[in-house]
Amino acid sequence: MKLKSVKATLMVAFIILTGSLTYLGLNSNKANIDFKAIEAKNAAEMRTQTENEFENVLKNIGNSTTVVKPEVLQSNDTTKLSLSIQLLDTMKQYIYAGVLSERLAGIQNSSYRYHMAARYFLLATEDHKNELMLFKKAKANLETCLDKDTSNLDAKVDLAVSVYNINHFQKPENNMDLMRPALLLREVVKSNPNHIDGLYYLGKLAIESNQLEKAIERFKKLVSLQPQNREYYMELSGIYELMGNKTESKAWADKASAIK
Repeated sequence: MKLKSVKATLMVAFIILTGSLTYLGLNSNKANIDFKAIEAKNAAEMRTQTENEFENVLKNIGNSTTVVKPEVLQSNDTTKLSLSIQLLDTMKQYIYAGVLSERLAGIQNSSYRYHMAARYFLLATEDHKNELMLFKKAKANLETCLDKDTSNLDAKVDLAVSVYNINHFQKPENNMDLMRPALLLREVVKSNPNHIDGLYYLGKLAIESNQLEKAIERFKKLVSLQPQNREYYMELSGIYELMGNKTESKAWADKASAIK
């Protein structure tokens, strides 16, 4: 259907809806339409639809490639599972690799394997399909990983990223969940002040919350740790631009351009 046809269809639907509301007395000053309830209902329906789609993906995951057979999904052979995961990794079949990594983690009771399962589910989000469900799968595996090894700072960063994205797709019932990504990242940087990913994501969160001085502090630290990474210079240029400081913005952009 062409764009103009879509617009025309939507306009007709809007006219019919408005007329119906007027007829029913809902489009008056006394109208009491609970738009929040409608939004919540639509979000719940979308979530259910996504969950059903993802269940179908997992149910048929063994058919996603002819190289790794579906029977591997029930295998307890750790060597066979490990080799299959490596093969799926090279083929970029990340969801299948994540499912098998999760199975292998359960068999071996391995913190490392749970982290790897999460990493595969996070990689799969790059296709922008079933993202909410994939972030939830990553989150579950990361929490199990950290239950077994609280010192895994990389897993804490991945958990912060997962929770942040889940919050983006689905408003959390508990407002504390909104703070969880920042709290996790602060734990990471407290344990290791030079943790690159921890500093990077804290800097990005600081920009998002308009704590620009904090963001500058984070990205200047990153520049000192990785002076050849142009991205950090451009982030600083962008922050100074937001602050209206064009001189500093240009200076950092020029520094980025000078890096070969």
